[in-house]
Amino acid sequence: MRALLLLVVGSLLAGCTPAVYMHLLNATGEQIIISKEKSTEVVTIAPNASADFTTFYLPPERLVVRTPKHSWRYAFSDLRVPPSLYQQHAMVMRAFATIDSRGQIFLLAPPDDRGTPHKILQPNGFPIRPQNA
Repeated sequence: MRALLLLVVGSLLAGCTPAVYMHLLNATGEQIIISKEKSTEVVTIAPNASADFTTFYLPPERLVVRTPKHSWRYAFSDLRVPPSLYQQHAMVMRAFATIDSRGQIFLLAPPDDRGTPHKILQPNGFPIRPQNA
């Protein structure tokens, strides 16, 4: 009976899609507010702090990052991170990035055990620059 239960639970989990996040370090020098054009979800990040936001979106929705002085927009399709740059844990995939004072988003390598994300040579498509409004 226990083996059957494990088999059922395992098959259900195998069909689940993992949650995908981007852990963004705010290097703008200002507080940023992250949102999506068609969503009420908001993530606020203080200067020199970081937080996760989900990269799930409904096309053609765009990512919006606001500071007191700027409003930047990005196509979610531009946030395609190479699989090797995701940190993977049980049903969670997380990419790491930083945003600078010009609104450019740079990928970071995932942290090693108990380490911090670090700068890397940018893969194709990065850094991402804001789109014109």
